[in-house]
Amino acid sequence: MSARHKDHDREQFGLVPLHLDYGATPPFVYLTLSALSQLGTEGSVQQYIHANPDAHRATLELGREVAKAGIRVRDKLGDAAVIDENLRHFTAEEIWMIDLAVDVLAMFATGGGLPDGTRGRVLDDLRSLDEHVKSAHWRREVHKAGEGPAAFRELRALIPHHAQRSRPFGIG
Repeated sequence: MSARHKDHDREQFGLVPLHLDYGATPPFVYLTLSALSQLGTEGSVQQYIHANPDAHRATLELGREVAKAGIRVRDKLGDAAVIDENLRHFTAEEIWMIDLAVDVLAMFATGGGLPDGTRGRVLDDLRSLDEHVKSAHWRREVHKAGEGPAAFRELRALIPHHAQRSRPFGIG
């Protein structure tokens, strides 16, 4: 099997497109995409991907769009992007998409089937992300975005939203 074929298989079955550029983006964007990437090879995630190809394609596209938002802010702020986590640099629609990506993480982390070490790392990442997700600005921007981009509405309908849980991400 050629290296290119192997890369295509990994991209096809991961949660984040292979070779996606999201370095030097604001930390919460980087953390979200890194955690999604880490989950892509886990057995329970692979089962979900195989059983839900449309949701998988939408998740890959979501990763691209979240990365584009982070890159846009990175280009706007330059080197300050790696330390500036002020949400004012993101549009309501971008925050809505990042919110959905965080919920994809939460679904896999709390749904069972992950090895304890992976689950623990992802839950730690979610606890860090929770600082943003619980903020009034975040909630206001998600509300302002309404149903979000049409391309992700079906995926949003499949993924449990953290606001509907008694405790964010089912942790803590």
